[in-house]
Amino acid sequence: MKNHYLDQRIRLKMGSLSETEQKISDYFTHTDEVLSMKTLEELAGEIGVSQSSIYQFVKKIGYSGFQAFKIDIARNTNYQPAFQNVNHMTGADDISPEDSSIDIAKKVLQSNIYSLSNSIHFLTEDLLNEVLALIYSAKTLHFFGLGGSTIVAFDSFHKFIRTKYRCNHLFDYHMQLSFATKLTSEDCVFLFSHSGQTKETINLARQVKKTPAKLIALTGNSGSELVALADKAIIVLTEETVFRTESLASRISYLTVMDILYTNVMHHNYDQNIESMKKIRDNISTTKTNPYNFTL
Repeated sequence: MKNHYLDQRIRLKMGSLSETEQKISDYFTHTDEVLSMKTLEELAGEIGVSQSSIYQFVKKIGYSGFQAFKIDIARNTNYQPAFQNVNHMTGADDISPEDSSIDIAKKVLQSNIYSLSNSIHFLTEDLLNEVLALIYSAKTLHFFGLGGSTIVAFDSFHKFIRTKYRCNHLFDYHMQLSFATKLTSEDCVFLFSHSGQTKETINLARQVKKTPAKLIALTGNSGSELVALADKAIIVLTEETVFRTESLASRISYLTVMDILYTNVMHHNYDQNIESMKKIRDNISTTKTNPYNFTL
């Protein structure tokens, strides 16, 4: 039986696991043994690795030591992902050519619910507050992404432009690089990349890191250089399906993370943000015509 709780914790570090660590990971997530009842010596013998390797592994996935690991595992023995028993999309066999259009619609909806319920399981209060602190200390927010991530970056820009902050979004990679030279300590950059591995994204992060600006990364790859370069990183985990790549399946989760940040920001400086939104609405209202306001 798969240990879903450990699986989600380990996936945050999946991109940086060594061969030995992967061996420990496989054992931890698929064994039927009660891990919280095992000693370090027993686990080392069963897995075929050293005790120090296991100790370093549990520290790598976020525990202060082996005892803290055992306590947390015991507390979460019965953990199951939300909607685990719902027939959500996890592979090619979940949707078949024989399914009706409404059956497919329901399965896509279930898949999205599953993604939202589990992909940001480790967005902790501490991390959320740390990311918000970087936003609050800035005057201008920048939203950059390449390829499919451009969609998320632009949607985020579209949200945050309603706040009291000056906001910026650039679509072109060379323009992003050029603009990075202008960044100051009053700037905060959001950089979106689900793979966290594209050459252009890493290069852009390196250029931002040369400036006094703060960098917040949103990615699905916790072991990437992008995370190492960022001041703070939010990891979004999703599962790939036959017709929806992992990056596409994760899009709704990224948008939700930004909704969470946006809503917090709007309530932090409530009066100023309400005034900003009112000014935007007033300006936009000038583009609308009143069908009843006419003369003969």
